[in-house]
Amino acid sequence: YEHEYEAMFGLEDVYWWFIARRQLAVEILRRELASRPDARILDVGCGTGSNLSAFAELGRATGIDASPDALAYCRKRGVETVSLAEIERLPFADATFDVVTAMDVLEHTDDDLRDLEELRRVCKPGGLLLATVPAYGFLWSEHDEALKHRRRYTAHELRNKLTVTDFAVERTSYFITTLFVPILLMRIHQGLFKKSTHPQTSIQVLPTWLNRTLVGLLSIERRVFRSINLPFGVSIVAQARPAERRRLPATS
Repeated sequence: YEHEYEAMFGLEDVYWWFIARRQLAVEILRRELASRPDARILDVGCGTGSNLSAFAELGRATGIDASPDALAYCRKRGVETVSLAEIERLPFADATFDVVTAMDVLEHTDDDLRDLEELRRVCKPGGLLLATVPAYGFLWSEHDEALKHRRRYTAHELRNKLTVTDFAVERTSYFITTLFVPILLMRIHQGLFKKSTHPQTSIQVLPTWLNRTLVGLLSIERRVFRSINLPFGVSIVAQARPAERRRLPATS
């Protein structure tokens, strides 16, 4: 898995998928944190740090990751506000952060409900959880195996899990809708004509013109996303806030 961090470090600033996801997250956080430069942001599963670096321009950003290799790449990038920790045991007091992000993290964990509980614990009342996850079990491929995914989601499932863990869900929407059919066909092809001994991700270096075209296409999609929830896509975006804990009725 460590070689995936090396690949991510090399591609995170230039590859269309990373750029599109980061641009969407930054737009959402900028709207959330307007005129609040002292707001505290936690990026859970910060990877090699490109998202965290972008978030640091919007507030006081901290990152955690369970991989020492990932944190080494963060520091190589010049991002120092990182700690080694697992999502289920965050080393922070209750209600510490104004924003908590989990960008394609929950699908890696054994117990996503427990992890959502922990994300809720460190998020301030009224704070924002921004999470992205991969969509649809039928898109499962060796890409997921290479990245050690445990599951893919539907928007309905993610919304239910957020509700069960006492989040008030503001929005769930699919994303990367315009590329859904090409990616579906590619995943089917991967499954039918798999040649590799070990699982390989579907991340491939593209010609510069094509990479730029995809970034531009998803920028247009992002503008549509501002106004409406997209009905399907390769990824799911969720925005939620800690709800008041439900109290059981008193018994005599």
